[in-house]
Amino acid sequence: MKRTILYTIETGGPGGAESVLLALASRIDTTRFRSLVLLPGDGWLRTQLTKSGIPTLVAKSNAWYDLHLPRVMRDFIRSEKVDLVHSHLGDQNFYSCLASRFTGAKVVVSYHGFPTKAERAGLRNAAKLWFVRHSADAIVVVSEYLRRSLLDLRFPPERVFRIYNGVDADRFHVATAGRLRAEFKDLNGNKVVGMVANLRESKGYEFFIQAARQVSDSMPHTRFMAIGDFDKKIEPRMRQLVQEMSLQDRFFFLGFRADVPEILRDLDIFVLSSVSEGFSLATVEAMAASKPVIVTRSGGPEEIIEDQCTGLLVPPADSTALASKICELLAHPERAAVLAQSARAKVESMFTVDKMVQEHEQLYERLLRVA
Repeated sequence: MKRTILYTIETGGPGGAESVLLALASRIDTTRFRSLVLLPGDGWLRTQLTKSGIPTLVAKSNAWYDLHLPRVMRDFIRSEKVDLVHSHLGDQNFYSCLASRFTGAKVVVSYHGFPTKAERAGLRNAAKLWFVRHSADAIVVVSEYLRRSLLDLRFPPERVFRIYNGVDADRFHVATAGRLRAEFKDLNGNKVVGMVANLRESKGYEFFIQAARQVSDSMPHTRFMAIGDFDKKIEPRMRQLVQEMSLQDRFFFLGFRADVPEILRDLDIFVLSSVSEGFSLATVEAMAASKPVIVTRSGGPEEIIEDQCTGLLVPPADSTALASKICELLAHPERAAVLAQSARAKVESMFTVDKMVQEHEQLYERLLRVA
C-alpha cells in the first residue's frame, strides 16, 4: 500500500533546507510513497515543486498563538489520509507536532541548524521546544555536530537520527563553464574566489570581505563573488564594509542565482566563512563541481571536509587565516587540483542525493511499520 507523506516548512526559499525538502518530495520512490507539500506562501520553493508536479497547499500562521495553521494542517492530514508529516525548521516542527496530536499521523522533524538563542529564549519558545522534544516520533539532524547539540538540550538519543544532506553530483560536474566570466568581462585573466550562502549573520560575510582585502593586497588580480539571497537587515552593512575596504571593483554581490552549478564551474576557489553552520549544502555542491574548498570549523563543515585532504579548514571569525589559505591555493594550483579531485570523490561516496533520499525512506518505513 502506498503511503502519503506531507512535507512542510516555514520558509519558501531559496536555501539549503528548502532544497532538501524539494529533493525529498520529488525524488522519493513513487511506487511506495505519495508526496504532498504545505508551504507558508508562494515563492521559489513552490515554483520548483509545481514544475516537478508535486501538489502544494499554502497556509501560514501570523502569530504563535494563531491556531489557523495547525487547524489547516489537521484538516489536510485527514482529508488526504496523510500517514506521516515531515517538517523542517523550528516553528514548523512545533506546528507539525501539534497537528499530529489531533490526527495520529506520525511526525518527523528536521533541524538544519542549532536552535538560536532567540528560538530557545523565553517561556514560550522553551515550551515549543519541549513539545517537539516530547512529541516527534523521529528527529532528523544533518550532522553529528547537530546531534550532539540536541542531545545537550535533552532530546532523546533513541529518536535522533543523523542523515547527511546530499546533492546531484553529476548536475554540478557537467555544468558549462564560462557564463560568469562572460557576464563580468573584468574576470578574464583574473582568479575568482566565491561563496554561495544567503547573506545573513551566521554566514560571517564580514570575514570573507576582510579576507578579500588582505588577498587583494598581495594578489591584486583576484576577484570575489558572493552568491545568495539578501537579508535586508545586514545587506547595507556588508555593502558599506566593501566600500570601506575599497573593494568596489573586485567584490561583487550577485544575489540569488538559479545558475549556481554554472557559477561554481567558473570559480577557482570556493570559501565558506560561517561562524555557525549545521551542515553546508553549498560546500558539498562546490566539491561536486570539483572545486577546492576552504571552510571554517563552524560545526557541520568539519564533518564534510578532512583538512589537507578534501579541503582546508580554518578557524571561524579569522579573516587572516582565511586570507592565508586562499593565497596558498592560488599560488599552488596543482595543490588545489589535488584537493578538488579528492573532494569530488568524497561527495560521490558520502553525500549523494540518492543516499539521502534512501535513508529517509528507510526511516519512514521504520516508523510506519510500527504505526
